[in-house]
Amino acid sequence: MKSLAFYNNKGGVGKTTSVINIAYQLALADNKVLVVDLDGQGNASRFFTDSPKDGLAQALTKPVVTPDVARCETRYPNIDIITSTQELNNISSQFEQFPADRRSQIAKKIVGYNDEPWYAADYDYVLVDLPPALNCLTESIISACDYVFVPIELGLFAIQGIPNVTGIISSCGTKFGGCFVNKFDRENPADLGLFELLKTTLGDKTMQNYLPFSRVIKNSISFRMTASEYMEWTFAAECCKKLTQEIIEICGG
Repeated sequence: MKSLAFYNNKGGVGKTTSVINIAYQLALADNKVLVVDLDGQGNASRFFTDSPKDGLAQALTKPVVTPDVARCETRYPNIDIITSTQELNNISSQFEQFPADRRSQIAKKIVGYNDEPWYAADYDYVLVDLPPALNCLTESIISACDYVFVPIELGLFAIQGIPNVTGIISSCGTKFGGCFVNKFDRENPADLGLFELLKTTLGDKTMQNYLPFSRVIKNSISFRMTASEYMEWTFAAECCKKLTQEIIEICGG
């Protein structure tokens, strides 16, 4: 099992949309996928299920509560989700008061599903949708994951802020899988130039594949569909497939 966190300390970069489409592509390849929605907005939870469960906040603050209380099946046979609620927005200060070893144990309990006695079947991938906040909870979850992937929407300030994000990942001791561009407009000379600047900034940690600026992706989410379900033949859907394949290769899959 490989646990992958998706994180950027800037909001609005398309992180949740990316997680949704990547989870779907992984599941199409016969992988069993668990999505962990740690964003209190709960957008991934509402996409995957009509009835998100409470309990993740308690699992993060009470040793006797397992994250299984918030695990839901989805309409996709190979995808389950641990759902979030607004409760998550209120626990960071409580979590911060725990000793470091306890924070680490809790984080591993959340992302290390295959090692826990309450769930017998194996997941191939755990995808963690993190909020843009930086706090002890975010850092603990990043530390517990195998890889961190950073989606970015191109802009000068966003690129200048990337070293801060990679610094957070480095301090957590987790492998930086790479940074991928979201909402990339290949017809826009400014985007082309900014993509080259990102490559200069990150070198080989700039991922080759990206998600395009696309009505297909935007509209598909509105209909609670992935890009491939909505219009499988489109460039946007193909980009989702290629990005997922690159992630698989980076993770040694």
